[in-house]
Parts: sequence; structure tokens; C-alpha cells
Amino acid sequence: MAGKPKKKAGRAKPARGKPGKSAAAKAAEEFTRGVLARGEAAKATKATKRGKLPPGATHEIVGETEAGLPKLRRRRFSLA
Repeated sequence: MAGKPKKKAGRAKPARGKPGKSAAAKAAEEFTRGVLARGEAAKATKATKRGKLPPGATHEIVGETEAGLPKLRRRRFSLA
């Protein structure tokens, strides 16, 4: 028993479970939410490979992430 180190009181254990998001992942999520809030993302309307986007949309919604946010692909630029 003399070989075991004693635990110090007040020392917090690291949280178990999912690791925290990186700064880049948080920034990407914020960007996606902003594009959606401003109405700059939409699904293409035609069944062709590169369908048309409605006026004002700069990004096409091409899928969904594991977190439930849409995956975006830039299709055009806005000068306004």
C-alpha cells in the first residue's frame, strides 16, 4: 500500500463522452446557420445535374450532415 499515490482533493476528471468541437467546426456551423437564416441557400429546382436556384440563393443544399445541418455547395456569388 505504500506504493500507491494519494488522490488530491479538488482535482477534476476530464469529461467523458463526445469530445468538444474544434474552432473550425464551430465556425463552419455558424456560417451554415447564417446562410440559412439569410435565405441564401436552396435546393435546385430541376432534376438535371445542375438545376436552377431561385433568385437570391448563392448556395445549393446538396445533403445533410450527421448533426442535421444541410451540406452546402457554393453555386454563385452575390455582389449586394
